[in-house]
Amino acid sequence: MRLTPLDQDVDAGRKYLNDRSLQIGHVLPLSEEIFKEYFPERSSFLLYSVRAIDALFCFSSGREKWTPRADFVIVTDSLAGLKEAVGKVEDMALAQEKLVLRTHIFGYDRKRLQALRALDYKVGASIPGAVSLDGKRFDLHYLYKELDERYHFGIRRSYAKPGLYPILEVDKAKSQRLKLRGYRKEDRPFLNKAATHLNVIRGIANGVFEGSVPWGPGTYDEWFEKRRVFSIVCEDESIGEPVGLLDLFRLGPDVMQHVMSLGMYIRAEYQGIGVGTLLMDAMRTLAKRLNLSRVILTVFEGNNPAEKLYAKAGFVECGKLPGWLQEGYIDETYMVLQLD
Repeated sequence: MRLTPLDQDVDAGRKYLNDRSLQIGHVLPLSEEIFKEYFPERSSFLLYSVRAIDALFCFSSGREKWTPRADFVIVTDSLAGLKEAVGKVEDMALAQEKLVLRTHIFGYDRKRLQALRALDYKVGASIPGAVSLDGKRFDLHYLYKELDERYHFGIRRSYAKPGLYPILEVDKAKSQRLKLRGYRKEDRPFLNKAATHLNVIRGIANGVFEGSVPWGPGTYDEWFEKRRVFSIVCEDESIGEPVGLLDLFRLGPDVMQHVMSLGMYIRAEYQGIGVGTLLMDAMRTLAKRLNLSRVILTVFEGNNPAEKLYAKAGFVECGKLPGWLQEGYIDETYMVLQLD
């Protein structure tokens, strides 16, 4: 088989994908813009068998809280093509000293699920009923493979010992007057500042040092304008500033438009005084207005306050995958809220 970068024949890659678009959860052909979102030219490849394309795949190297892992997507009808593409992906991961490879499979794609499991990929989490096709519901499966045994030298690094970044003692806000409202662009500086507190940064698992902003300038507002994220803000009227934010993020596949993912963070001095409960209650109303049947989230194991809040709101655990946090390696728990 012959491997070439996607940018050498983008049109052929797009045609190949559109004939197999259900493998990435799309019913209709993909526009050029959406195709590039799934298969960026710099990190995507075509696998040829003689003159015909046998597989299309991309490799995404993890960053920030996902640094030790990599993710991949493979489109192919051939078991031989799948095996060859997986081998190439694993070679790239080893060259970058990644410890975990991850991907996902829609429940209606049983043959590919079985093929990946035969290649030693494990199902870490399954989101029940997250996929809809032909009037039926299917599970969404997250698969992973740990690569430790492939290294001939010690690769597991501790990075930091538990407790090196302890939760800081923070005085709780007093005389607050909390209200919920929609997001405004002028909220961004206040929310950025709130997210840079060490207690908050550890909870959302981005960055390491207090003062580092966990996202690039302008990114969030771009998502907001494109209606890829729907936000609820909790404001303290006594200071006139937002103190908490809950987001519902739209997922890309056609077969998952009834599902969104949740993200939330709360200013350090407002944690533990009911802001999270207010946001979660409002989230249910927003989710129903968006015609959702599922909301999914992930939380790092050991984040007990968040786990209790999510369980109180009705989220249930549906699996774990290997993850990473400032303290070192730790499992990432997947949870789902069923609304129907």
